[in-house]
Amino acid sequence: MPALLSIPLVLLAAALSASACADDPAGPGSQTVQWEQVEWSGGTTNVAILNPTDGSPGPHPVIFALPWGEGTGDLVLSFIQRYWGEEAPSRGYYVVAPAVRGTSMAEGAAELIPEIFALMDAQLDYDASSVALVGASNGGRGIFHAALAHPGGFKTLVGLPGSYSGAAADLTTLAGKRVRLLVGELDTGWEANSQATLAALEAGRATASLNIIPGQGYALSLNVATLMDEIDSALGR
Repeated sequence: MPALLSIPLVLLAAALSASACADDPAGPGSQTVQWEQVEWSGGTTNVAILNPTDGSPGPHPVIFALPWGEGTGDLVLSFIQRYWGEEAPSRGYYVVAPAVRGTSMAEGAAELIPEIFALMDAQLDYDASSVALVGASNGGRGIFHAALAHPGGFKTLVGLPGSYSGAAADLTTLAGKRVRLLVGELDTGWEANSQATLAALEAGRATASLNIIPGQGYALSLNVATLMDEIDSALGR
């Protein structure tokens, strides 16, 4: 499948929010994102891929990242830059991030997500038992649509923030999976939605937790190394 282009992530710094935390990485320097295309019944979806940089042999774990906002390519790249562009590859992860709006995944996930996994199967030396599904805002909604559509593909979910607005009974599909939700203390609307999602996950027997980040609002500033430590743990690494 032909690549569309490669873009140095360091060029994306200007696109980031001014609220980025000092604990966030400055950027992966010469690291580049490779864009691939997935054809499915809904059209063509562009998928950003970042390779591991630790030099270890495969198979490698995967951060499968759903972006915030409208899910455009530039927002995919800003989401990678904010959290996943340096620490994850340095720990041996692929980062795979489709340009999708998370809320639209309610309609298309059942067809699109398996096609992205087919791309991964064809091109990546990845560990199918070690895929972490992460998303923020619209992407934090989308992680639930993606996981419900293809539950066998993902071992753990992280929402930054994330919530599910469908029937609570749907989440029984995620029984036994580790799901972590993070939300800012000042973001009261998302906190209420996250609390409701947590209750539904627990009722469905997922291993779920909600972290309310003191003093923070909608855009979370996180220690990325700590975030990755927790993903490593959830994947049993």
